Amino acid sequence: MAGYCLDTSIVVDIFRGDVSITRKVDKIRESNDIYLSCITVCELFKGAYLHSDSKEKSLEVKDFISYFEIIGFDEASCEAFGMIFKNLKKKGKMIPEFDIMIAAIAKACDLILITKDKRHFENTGVKVEVWN
Repeated sequence: MAGYCLDTSIVVDIFRGDVSITRKVDKIRESNDIYLSCITVCELFKGAYLHSDSKEKSLEVKDFISYFEIIGFDEASCEAFGMIFKNLKKKGKMIPEFDIMIAAIAKACDLILITKDKRHFENTGVKVEVWN
């Protein structure tokens, strides 16, 4: 699998109407595959159902994710999770476990992770592209 994986921070900016981020994603989609991790999709639905208009927001999430392939955990990403977790703990640079899961999926699928949170992913061994 070659291509990109969007971190939740990027998708949230798209939902907030960031036109420059949306244009960048559209440009990459012209010649590359872009994926969403199942963790990002979970985070999107969590936000939708916490919103006061959860029905409308959940429909927006469903519409948005329909344009992407969603990738989940397999044995390789589970193993990557364990290795990344161990390395971060050893370095004293722990990050939220959801971010470790996203990094593990991207690493196992050999994807470039597009994020705004460079600090979260810089010690994971994942190829990262930071968008601000």
